[in-house]
Amino acid sequence: MKTSTSRTAAFSLVEVAIAIAITSFCLIALLGLLPVGLKTNEASIEQTAANGILSEIAADLRATPSTVPFGAATTSQQFSIPIPANPVNTSPPSTKLLFNSVGQISTDSTAMGPWTYLVTITYLPNALAAPYKLVNGERATTATYVELQVSWPASVAVANALGSVQMFIALDRN
Repeated sequence: MKTSTSRTAAFSLVEVAIAIAITSFCLIALLGLLPVGLKTNEASIEQTAANGILSEIAADLRATPSTVPFGAATTSQQFSIPIPANPVNTSPPSTKLLFNSVGQISTDSTAMGPWTYLVTITYLPNALAAPYKLVNGERATTATYVELQVSWPASVAVANALGSVQMFIALDRN
């Protein structure tokens, strides 16, 4: 008679405990990364919205028609942003606009509302050139230089903002 010994394949209690410990460690590490991912996502959303605002303002300033006579002060059509006469001799006061998350706009910093973004529009001096001159019998223009900055949240000073984006544009409209 032959005796056969059969062993059933199974995990021991020590192996199960080690597997649970390793799985727990991995899950804790993943849960630790979750807040970092959420903050990164939020910052990305804010920057995308701020870049959209910058693009809208730049398009509005560029779409402002030329003035008669050339180089006169005017305002933009969509956002009513004042554009100084060209050439800009000194840096005029910055224009500040407030935007909320649904695209509403205000120029009054004391206005009630959930303002999210603060837009600062600064014109840079370009007084070294005349507003226009003739080159080979054709009118040559002097660009109006504009620095745009969007910061958030709108309720804090730009130096203390959570984030900001900047853009420099040259308007060849006068």
